[in-house]
Amino acid sequence: MSDIDPSTLASQLAGYDILALQNSISKQTSTLEAQNKALASLRTSLTTFRSAITALNSSSASVLKNLATMNQENIATINASASARKGTYSLNVTQLASAQQKGFEGLTDDSIKNASGTLKISLNGEDIEIDMDGLDSLADFADAINKTDFPSASNSGSSTATTAQNGITASLMRVNGEVSLILNSDQSGEKYDIQMDTSGMTAGTDIFDKPQVITEGKDAKFTLGDLNKEYSSSSNTLDELVDGVSIKLTGTTEAGKPLIISIDTDTTETKAQIQTFIDAYNTLQDTISGLTASGSGKADSRGAFAGDASISSLSSELSNMLRGTFGDQNMSKFGIAADKDGKLSIDSDVLEKQLKNDPQTVAQFFNGNDGLIKKMDKSLDKYLSTSSGLLKGRQDTLDRQQTDIDTKTEKMNARYESSYNRYLKQFTQLQKLMTQMNNTTSMFS
Repeated sequence: MSDIDPSTLASQLAGYDILALQNSISKQTSTLEAQNKALASLRTSLTTFRSAITALNSSSASVLKNLATMNQENIATINASASARKGTYSLNVTQLASAQQKGFEGLTDDSIKNASGTLKISLNGEDIEIDMDGLDSLADFADAINKTDFPSASNSGSSTATTAQNGITASLMRVNGEVSLILNSDQSGEKYDIQMDTSGMTAGTDIFDKPQVITEGKDAKFTLGDLNKEYSSSSNTLDELVDGVSIKLTGTTEAGKPLIISIDTDTTETKAQIQTFIDAYNTLQDTISGLTASGSGKADSRGAFAGDASISSLSSELSNMLRGTFGDQNMSKFGIAADKDGKLSIDSDVLEKQLKNDPQTVAQFFNGNDGLIKKMDKSLDKYLSTSSGLLKGRQDTLDRQQTDIDTKTEKMNARYESSYNRYLKQFTQLQKLMTQMNNTTSMFS
């Protein structure tokens, strides 16, 4: 007994005192870690699914894809949106639109410095006023123009006329030691004619009397098919000529050789878009199925949310939406079907037939104002909302449970320390007593 180690015995007995509580905390911690991991996995899967489907439903993206082809190159670039209808269009382009550019020679820093009063610059019925007083150079004058907004620029919220519609950009050009002021209309077309009104100036009124038109402002001109009627546009971008089709002119056509534009459904790309939706949905279903799996008696295959009605209802809700009607259509119309596990697949033949008969039904089903994607996206709010979503509520609950475990752990550690110190004191006293007894016994031997 004199060889006992009080510290070791105290540690062992104190450990026995907290063993039941320690096992309970360990089990709770293990369960909590599994649920935290599962919740993070579910949140990631839902966010990934939402990103995938919303990417198929925006101002520039749609499940339905159209294809624009042309019989000539270097005449135009064409983009057909989902709203474009099948058709063939003939275009004879005789002139491209251009922006006006005017130059003013003979201007010097002194001529600007000596000018005074207010200069009015007009463009397509809008005016800006430049205060000539205080300007010391041509560079100051050019900066003053570039920093002054036209009314349309102010209404659009733009900070400078350079980037605003109906604006003018001023620059300086140096050739053979001479400096010229160049004014460029930021918009093409005949109506964007730069005019200088010096009636408000009190000195230097003649310095802008001799403008030179470097480039004329022209409208784009074209005819349709065999019609002799000529149409014009101030811009080379014809967004309203054909519904859903953006045409940007880049060249003119030869006489008797019109540009033929054909719009048709891009079956391959449309199918790829639908497959993207299906893959995203199936991936989410796999995640939910794994998290809610009952395990069939095997603990290692039981999901962290097995038997959780609120999580299981998510899968049912999405499944019910898929079987709903949107734009007077349902998914079977496009060859989309679900198996017994809720996984989607697509019948290409059925889809291709529907795209041939009425391609717009695809856009109506997936991308309509009351379409499937928008409804699915909205339904995810009650799960992913950062303020009131189910996942946030679940995370708050897990955080409270973690706080409870931390509190229990602190109490367990305190209990261990108390027990350890008590046992250590007792065994230390016992060790001391046994040592004394041994010493007394040795006196008689």
